[in-house]
Amino acid sequence: MEAAGYFYLALLVLVLVPVVILPWEGRTTPDWLYALFGACGLAGAAALGGTPGLLWAVAAGLGCLGAASLAVTLLRARTRARILTGGQIKLLAAGATWLGINGTFAMVALAALALVLLAAFQRAGAVRRRPDASAILAVAIFSVAVQQHLPGM
Repeated sequence: MEAAGYFYLALLVLVLVPVVILPWEGRTTPDWLYALFGACGLAGAAALGGTPGLLWAVAAGLGCLGAASLAVTLLRARTRARILTGGQIKLLAAGATWLGINGTFAMVALAALALVLLAAFQRAGAVRRRPDASAILAVAIFSVAVQQHLPGM
């Protein structure tokens, strides 16, 4: 069963790369890529965890989508700060389907920590460029997936 983790991570990289590369090229990521990313996560959850794994992945994806949307909406209404875009929220939700409930909490914590640290450095003047939240989210998704699916991690 250890080989399944390697195949799972390889598929994750294959579907995650276009989602990260397209914004760097100045293009928006189409919604069908987020849907493909989420569908592959659901398929992987079903293959590795059966029906219960699939249901947990669906719950994680929908819960993350709802919680992130609500949090961003409330922050935007109160502070006028634009924390995440719609594409980044979809990336979080699709990543949640790959990671399950516990992995989603780890992904969100890791991404939030990285974004807060980068914002602090940016405020101090150490970083001139605005951090790429999509790349930070992708690294958080991949880091948690590696921890979950590689033996001995």
